Amino acid sequence: MAYFRKRDNGWEYRISYKDSDGKYKQKSKSGFKTKALANQAAIEAERTLQNDIYIDDKITLLDYFKKWSEIHKKPNVSTITWKSYENTYKKIKLYFEDTRLNKITSSMYQEVINRYAQTHSQETVERFNVHVKSAVSMAVYEGLITRNFCTFAKVNSQNKGIEIETKFLEVEEYLKLLEITSQKIEYQSYFILYLISVTGVRFGECLGFTWDDIDEQAKIISVNKTWDYQTNNGFKPTKTKSSIRKIPLDQYTLLLLDRYKRDYWKENDENRIFSKISNNGVNKTLRKIVGRNVHAHSLRHTYASYLISKEVDLISISKVLGHENLTITLEVYAHQLEQQKEKNHNRIRKIFETFGRIWGKNNKNPCKSRVFVVT
Repeated sequence: MAYFRKRDNGWEYRISYKDSDGKYKQKSKSGFKTKALANQAAIEAERTLQNDIYIDDKITLLDYFKKWSEIHKKPNVSTITWKSYENTYKKIKLYFEDTRLNKITSSMYQEVINRYAQTHSQETVERFNVHVKSAVSMAVYEGLITRNFCTFAKVNSQNKGIEIETKFLEVEEYLKLLEITSQKIEYQSYFILYLISVTGVRFGECLGFTWDDIDEQAKIISVNKTWDYQTNNGFKPTKTKSSIRKIPLDQYTLLLLDRYKRDYWKENDENRIFSKISNNGVNKTLRKIVGRNVHAHSLRHTYASYLISKEVDLISISKVLGHENLTITLEVYAHQLEQQKEKNHNRIRKIFETFGRIWGKNNKNPCKSRVFVVT
């Protein structure tokens, strides 16, 4: 039960409660302009205490991100991915220092994003934003703060043009790449580019494919492990648990795989489809075909963008890519979705034009009538 009293700096509430050890404790807070505001805060505090949530309103964004990432990310991501979270931690330390989590506003966060985007690529700043936004979402869920100050943040890097150029292939380049690589499957560097292009897998995931990952009858290939191509020390777990997935294969690709295995595959102890190939070698082949600075991961982005242009729904794309959630897909491919906006607008217009044609037959002069909807 809460008690209230008027003090020099405003209204104060005081509540008594039992902690997890069964001991009676008190919590109070003052400075409210009205008793009603104090009562509202007391109700929220009692609800929090009843749910056994300990709220540390002095915790900084830096400390919370460190705790959150070590609990929720480090055990579930690869070593390479974890390094990106460590880099985000360093940037938080640089830009926010000891700023309390509950003192950061949307405008303050946007200012940091803007400053960061002046010197870093679109992809780098977007990754930073995704990391922080995920951590802050958990803070909201745990009751540390009431709103996610990252929700309306916009990333607009000064280096965006260069980044997009190296991140995606144009449709003509993509289709040309598929044609060339499908005709040179005797070379691993060519055939692996083809398989990445039609599956959207990461380079390490493609190197981790073994022949038993292919189900010809179901026409799918399973991602369930990766190959450590940096050290070449064997298989390792996928980037995240959601990276374990099944990807559809078309009949032509299955025929190419059969032909490759029969005529060109080099047998190896791990039964891997691709065994004697390097990341640098693949990127070199890709640049030779395309004629500009792109890399193997560009094919993953291009694959997703092509599916978006072909109106495959985002949930399916997100699952095929192995993203942890739909938010990541939306963040990474925001500009492709923007390009689809007018096409979707026209589709919506056509839907309701159908109604218009029906109504027009029954009402020769629709401008003289009005339809009122009572809600």
